[in-house]
Amino acid sequence: MERFKNILLIADGGCWRETAFQKALSLAQHNQADLTLIHTVDFPQVSGLLGDTPYKKLKNALIEERENDLDGVIRQAAKGMNITRKIIEGSMFPGIIREVQRQKYDLVIKCAEENSGLYAKVFGSSDMHLLRKCPCPVWIMKTGDKGRYQRILAAVDVERIEENEQSSGLNRQILELASSLALSEFAELHIVHAWTAWGESLLNTPRFSLADDEEVTDWVEQQRLVDAEKVQQLLQSLDEILGPKTREYIKPQMHTIKGEPHRVIPQVAKEIGADLVVMGTVARTGIPGLIMGNTAETILNRIYCSVLAVKPRGFISPVTPEGE
Repeated sequence: MERFKNILLIADGGCWRETAFQKALSLAQHNQADLTLIHTVDFPQVSGLLGDTPYKKLKNALIEERENDLDGVIRQAAKGMNITRKIIEGSMFPGIIREVQRQKYDLVIKCAEENSGLYAKVFGSSDMHLLRKCPCPVWIMKTGDKGRYQRILAAVDVERIEENEQSSGLNRQILELASSLALSEFAELHIVHAWTAWGESLLNTPRFSLADDEEVTDWVEQQRLVDAEKVQQLLQSLDEILGPKTREYIKPQMHTIKGEPHRVIPQVAKEIGADLVVMGTVARTGIPGLIMGNTAETILNRIYCSVLAVKPRGFISPVTPEGE
């Protein structure tokens, strides 16, 4: 089972003290992990101001104020835990990713950015940058997240599991994380997979007229059976991850639904009342740095609960450490 050992909490946003910090504390205690609270401050870099004494005084005062604030939060935490704090300067998402690269954090936790307006997306720009480019798992907690989860949804993709070792490994990571959290939270574990029948919409259209209705039905059924076999293989891997007894205790519920992932996954999350969705955010191209296609972004912007996004092992972020 996968465990977090070095957790980074972004101390920013309206809910971080009440929800994200409490979740980070719980995970750090459960995993005996180190926890770092980090805050970014982005000061103006106007050349005419940089050497001025008032600029330096105000900048130092603001940093000191934030340090004192974080120190107060740490003092109120459980005793015996290894909690540190850090203030970094500059834009949030590249700064956070470079800290992850330097310090080898294995989980980033952040409150979702507040959005307003009729057409505001569910996740803000910094959130999406982290989801796209951060090399370790990123946990984005929605405002109002209770911090205690009753239903966890793991979204997997088995369509290319035989062809793509990266996809296969990512599915296993998703299941490891989701099942581990379900155990620690005493939560229901749901697994969703959306499947489609390739060519179904074209076979008997006027454009091609290559098959009659019965042939199309047979073709779709063949693909369903192949997909179902792959799902069973994936579920069998849960015995390796959990052991048969633990798997029987969790009783994961499988949702295999015909349809496009960007529609099926948000639909299932809403229907079961998911508190957390665990999913991969890597495009199928296999090109380093090209990590989120339209499908993944559409899913994320249609989910109204917290999300834990996972990258495959060996993922290379397009954000390079400073100095490279």
